[in-house]
Amino acid sequence: MIVPVRVHHRDLEEELCYYDDWEKGVVCDDYNAEYEYAVDEVEFEYVDLKDIVEEYTDDIIDIILSDRRLVKELLKKMRSRKIDAEGEKNAKR
Repeated sequence: MIVPVRVHHRDLEEELCYYDDWEKGVVCDDYNAEYEYAVDEVEFEYVDLKDIVEEYTDDIIDIILSDRRLVKELLKKMRSRKIDAEGEKNAKR
């Protein structure tokens, strides 16, 4: 999945820039290039996560339902938060 991500300029400079002894200065490479980051290197704000979930709800549900372990984890979390199948909080057990 490709998503637009804001990266602080210092992080880009650390990746793109280096000191050139011959020119006696800092040289930066192409700022328009695409860079790959691992999932654990990216932090999303809550609003961004909500947007992602809204856009990919069907895919997320398919992924959860295809893995018994994820289904059990979802049900466990719903029970611990006392949420019933209709999404109502404080569900009776």
